[in-house]
Parts: sequence; structure tokens; C-alpha cells
Amino acid sequence: MLQPFNSIVFLGECLIEHRADGDVFFGGDSFNTAYYLSQLIASQGEKPIQIYYATAIGTDSQSEMLKALMTQSGIKLDFIERHPTKTLGQYWVDVCDSGERSFRFDRQNSAARDYFSLSRKLLTALETKQVDAIYLSGISLAILDEKQRAVLINALHQFKAKGGIIYFDNNYRPALWQSISPIHDYFSLMALADIAFLTNEDEYAVYGTQSVSDIIDLHFKGKSSRQTLVIRQGAGPCVIQEVGKDALLYVAAEQLTQKQVVDTCAAGDSFAAGFLAAMLFGRGTQSAAHFAHKVAASVIKQHGALIPTHFLPKLSNQECLGVDTFY
Repeated sequence: MLQPFNSIVFLGECLIEHRADGDVFFGGDSFNTAYYLSQLIASQGEKPIQIYYATAIGTDSQSEMLKALMTQSGIKLDFIERHPTKTLGQYWVDVCDSGERSFRFDRQNSAARDYFSLSRKLLTALETKQVDAIYLSGISLAILDEKQRAVLINALHQFKAKGGIIYFDNNYRPALWQSISPIHDYFSLMALADIAFLTNEDEYAVYGTQSVSDIIDLHFKGKSSRQTLVIRQGAGPCVIQEVGKDALLYVAAEQLTQKQVVDTCAAGDSFAAGFLAAMLFGRGTQSAAHFAHKVAASVIKQHGALIPTHFLPKLSNQECLGVDTFY
């Protein structure tokens, strides 16, 4: 199901995170996935995949700290742009007793929102297929203005035509779209995606669907489909509709007690990273989804979007051959 790739660029925005436990670090949906994919691959001790992050940062000390984190994490900086006057957005996390989080954002001075106004480097890389794959989300689209979204989608069409691989996560934040409907842009990305990581609640909010069956009916085109759907349902099982297969695959999530769930930030982002990492190391779809759930469970047992890597599970050699063994 997963086309092999040697290089992947993640597009989006990384913000300063004010955690519920009072700590300050970084977080942002596509950046979280890039970070966890990099760490999961590195833990295998294999030849690393080239992982890039594409965003705009400022010239201030916090932007420098983010840049240093990327370098330390093995994320390449080739598509990082500097904004002369803007910097990083910020968000504050409030967590209820069950671990569910609410956010307050300040993106007024976010450099990432002007990314394609600063440089065409990523657009050129897509148009000429200088990387194998790209991962982006609904938030990656939402922070851009209409003109920037149009040039990005055009470049993605050219990238796809040259054999590029596209992963799309539907992360939907209504406040970022304001009075603009995201449906047109979402459909544009869904038509190009090789794998779509969908959160069921976000699908319901965007399209008005009411069930997983509705989601599949809306997006999947049967035997003519070239897109696999990976539908996350929080603590419920993920549902996978795979290209070339008629039957749905249900994979149960890790069962955690309410006390174990500390902070659900980056649950879906880390799930996607775990899924991609496992597939890259030869796992089958069901085994990859089991591992993805295990990664997400490890993340939500800690505060913050980015947790220390020693808390993450590792893939054993047996798992790389398709055997489910966690340690």
C-alpha cells in the first residue's frame, strides 16, 4: 500500500506551545508528524529517510531554538524561509480531567502564513519532483491565503503527474477558515492524496457526514480508487479502506484508563507518523495501524505535542517482517 520513498517534505506551521503543565516548547500538526517520523526511523538505526520541513520562521531567538530543534531531530532545513518582521505563532493548551484539550491561539504575527510569498523554492521542488513525497494537512492549507493555496495546489498537480506521493491529513480548525468553506480545497487535496489520514469528527464538521460509512462513500471510488483512507476515531478503532481491497479493516486502539490520558495533543499526528514508519519498514497495514495506535498512546500519556523520544515504542526486527511484537 505504501509507495517507498527516500525523501519527504512536510508543509505547515510550527508554533510556540504553552503546555498545560506550565512548560514551553513547540508544536504544530504536520511538524509533530515530521518529528515523530524522524525519531521512529532513527531508533531503527537504519539509513535515514531524508525528512524536510517547509515553513517560515523569524529572526528572533525562539525561531533559532526551533531551527536548532529541527537540526537536532534530523529534520533538514532546505525549505525553511526567514521572515524579516514576523515570527512564530503561539498557542496555549488547557487540559480537562479526561485529558481532552482546548486551545487558545495567537497567529497574528505568524511568519508561516506568508510562506509562498517569501519563496518559490518548495513550489519549484514539487514542480520538478526534487523530493519523493509531501505530507500536508488541512491546517497547512488554512494558514495560507487563497492565492497561496491556489499556487500550492497547482504545484501538487504537477508533482503528482511526475509520480510524486502525497499524504493528506484532514485536520480541520474552523477558526482558521472563518467565513470561507474549506470543501473545495479539501476535495482538491483528497483527489491527489495517496493516503488520507482522516479524523472522523473533522470529516463530519467539514462535509456534514454522520458516519464512517458516509466518509467512505464520499471519498472512496471502489476499484478505480487510487487512494487509501485511514480513518481515526479517537479511542475507538481506526478504520482502513485500502486500495485494491473490498473489505474494511478495523484496528483497535490501545486501551488506556482515564488516569493514564494526560494530554491528547498530537495523538493523530503521532498516529500518522507511526503508521508511515511501520509501513516503511515493511509492515503490513494491520500491523502498521497497531503500531500507530501504540505510538499515539505513548504520546497522550505525557504533556505536550512533542514528548521525549525514550517514551516512544520501537519496532523490533520481527515487526519489520510483519510479526506483531512490541517492546
